[in-house]
Formats: sequence, structure tokens, C-alpha cells
Amino acid sequence: MIEWMKDDPKTVRELVEWLVTSIHEGVWLPKTRLPPERSLADQFGLNRSTVATAYLELQARGLVDRRQGSGTYVRDDLWGITPDWPRYLEQAAFRPLAPLARKIAETRQRRDILDFSDGNIGPEVWPVESMQRLLAGVDLNEVLGFGHPLGLPALRETVSSEIKRNLNVKVDPESLLITAGAQQALYLLARGLLHPGDSIAIEKPSFYYSQALFQSCGVRLLPIPMDKDGVLPDALKELVRKHRPAMVWLNPTYHNPTGVTLNLERRQAVVAICNAWNLPIVEDDTFAHLQVAGTPKVPSPLFRLAEQSSVLYVGSLSKVVAPGLRIGWVAGPRAIITRLAEIRSQIDSGTPGLVQGLAAAFLSSPGWQSHRRTVSQALRQRRDAFAHSLSTFAARGATWTVPAGGLHFWLKLGGAMPDELRVETAVNSGVTYAPGRLYGAEDGFARLNYVRLSPTEAALGIARLAEAITGGPPHSTRSHI
Repeated sequence: MIEWMKDDPKTVRELVEWLVTSIHEGVWLPKTRLPPERSLADQFGLNRSTVATAYLELQARGLVDRRQGSGTYVRDDLWGITPDWPRYLEQAAFRPLAPLARKIAETRQRRDILDFSDGNIGPEVWPVESMQRLLAGVDLNEVLGFGHPLGLPALRETVSSEIKRNLNVKVDPESLLITAGAQQALYLLARGLLHPGDSIAIEKPSFYYSQALFQSCGVRLLPIPMDKDGVLPDALKELVRKHRPAMVWLNPTYHNPTGVTLNLERRQAVVAICNAWNLPIVEDDTFAHLQVAGTPKVPSPLFRLAEQSSVLYVGSLSKVVAPGLRIGWVAGPRAIITRLAEIRSQIDSGTPGLVQGLAAAFLSSPGWQSHRRTVSQALRQRRDAFAHSLSTFAARGATWTVPAGGLHFWLKLGGAMPDELRVETAVNSGVTYAPGRLYGAEDGFARLNYVRLSPTEAALGIARLAEAITGGPPHSTRSHI
């Protein structure tokens, strides 16, 4: 619903005024279709005849064309009253979201949808009470002004200590940049260190295929094939030899979207290949804190296995604490971090100090370790319940591996339905999910968040989804858990 007036129009004159203003302000561009008469009437509680009369008045003023059986369109010769916005959009550096991604983003706003496409934990495990107590103790004199270009010193000290405790890697706080989540860190790296025409080697499938970030930067993506143990080192070696990428970007722990964790032997091989070719590595470790209780400890990160000067290490609190706590960081050589901070200063004035102060207080409190245990146990409970419910999919020929961490199951679906049709059919059944196409996979794969919904909601959503996107009756009872 669009509302552009303080008071809704109640008469033909008011509606005409509202429509004319909307056209002049570019709400509807030339050649675009105005809302159907009935939907606009329902929006403002008017009679349909009132809308029809208003549209006739617009036609009389030369603003629209009315096409029998097609609708009412803004005339194509009105560029004199509005800028040529489509030309600006077409020539802009940033590319639009893929249609599938836009469809899912729009759908997940609906309250009647059971959403498996989300990439975050649910509010039932957010540490709200703990943070409310800590917020009262944040020194406002320290956080309400413009802060240090690298981020709040107290937070950088705390993150440095956390990296030392978890990874056994010593990081100077001056070699850490605090960002508004990991996504901003990755954006700064792409914008600051890559040039149009550069290429990077990344896993396929990969989260980055769902973003237009690299295409917007003019960077080519060189896919590294994967199996159940992660990227294939021999394939990476051959790719590097043939194409000489500028960097290697990897998400080796609880990989998004597949959930795979790269084993130690392959991590060592990847590091050796990159060292041999003097290639920097960007390690996205944003899911590192999302280990399912009772699963084996993950191998050492590339940041520890390699010379630290060759790895840019990206981490985040947003996935493990709450999506609205936009705190991420990138660690690396001081000269690179300083340059990234300079680029950041051209975009904004830094992550809000109050958020940084709260994050620093939380990481330094007993509540942080308690929260990690709570999340780990919740992941175990939700994952096991989800895996049990997936028997509905197993009976329709789908396969998957139960993840040891992260937030997602990665399914290979049965049937030959294209992803666009699967998504449309799922939405019509009251469910949405992230199709494999978004991540560079071929049609027929699905990423499902197993944490966001309650077990009861998840079971209902899985049943709907299985019926909608696999098609046909069950043909097997074989389990893939």
C-alpha cells in the first residue's frame, strides 16, 4: 500500500491531485501502469467509480493513456516533467537484485508466510535481558561522540582477546577494523582492494552469488568446486594456474549455503597453494560461533594456519547474538586495515558508538559465554527436530547432510521443476525458502533455515514445502539423515 498524503483522498478532486503529484514526483514513471481501479478504491475506501472518474481526468490532462483490457499507463512523453530515472538506474554502478532474490525479500515481509529463507537466529535466543542490564552501564560520554576511525578501542580490545581465546591467534587491536556487520567488511574489501576486471576464486555454491556486490565492482567470479569436505584443492590449484585470480575468498567453517566445514588437510593444502602463488585469502568466519552442541571442534581457521599477513579475517556478532546488532570486524595487516578505515570514513562516520559500547560490554560479561552455550543447545534441539521432520522430503527423493553448525540445511531436491516455479509454488502454499540458483548452484537445490521457526512451525512448513516444490506423491521411505 502506498500512502503519499497526510490525509487519504476522499473526493475525485483530492484523488486527482494525489495522482498528479505522484506522477510528477516519479512514483509512477512514464510507461508504467497505474494501480487497477478496484485496488486503488480499496486502498482509500472509495467507490470504484470515483477512481474511474479520476483516471478519466488524468487522461483529459494528457498525463495517461487508457488501454482497453490492459489498464491505465503514464504517457511515454512525460520525461519533461520527471527525470529519466530508468536511464540513471540502468547506468548505475550497483546492479539490481536478481528477480528471485527480490521475490523472496518481498515475500518474507508477509505475516502469513512460514519463512525458511532467513539467515539469522530467532528472537527466542536473543540475549535481551542481559543486554538491557548492560546498556544501563555503558558510558555515554565515551560512545555518543565521533569515535576512533578503527572502532571503539574497548571493543577492539575485547574482540582481540576473543580471537586469542578462540583461535589462539594474537591480533593487535590496531590491526582490527570494526564494521557494521560482516557484509560491510566484505564490501570494504571488495571496493578497497579490487579493481574492475579483477577476478577472485570463490566456492561454488557460495553466498556471494546471491549478491550483486562483485558484479557491481566489475569483478569476475571464478568458481571452485566443492564436495562434502569443502573446496577441492586440486581444482583450486588448476584454477589459480590458469586464471591468476587477485584473491581467494572462502567461507570454510559452516559454509553458507551448504553447511560444509573444510577439513584440516584441505585447509593446509589451500594455504600452501595460496602461499606458493603469493595470493591473499579473505576468510569469512561469520558462522564460527554457531557450533551445534556435541559436535566435533572445527579445524583451525586459515587465519591461524597461514601467515597472518596473507589472510584477511572477517568475523561477526550479528549471526550469534542478534541480526540487529550490526557488529563485524576485519583483521589483517595494519596498512590494509588503515586503508579500509579511510575508505569507511568516506561512506559513514563509523558503526554507532552506543552499539559498539553495548557489544564491548556484552563480550566482556559472563553473559557472553552463557549465551554461546544457550545458542549451541538451541541449535542442537532445533536441528534434530528439523532433521526428523525432513523425512517428508526423503520420501520424495531429496537428499541432504545434517549440519554440525551454522543455520541451514542444504537439500538436493527430487524432480525437475525450475527454481522460479518452485519458489512461486511454495509462496502460493504459504512458505518461502532460498533456492540454490541464488548461490550459483543449478536448479533443484534449497537452503532451509532450521533455527528461525519453532519445531511445530517448521514441521508444518516442511510438509507444505515438500508437497509444493517436489511434486507428486512420495515414492520412497528411505531416510537421508
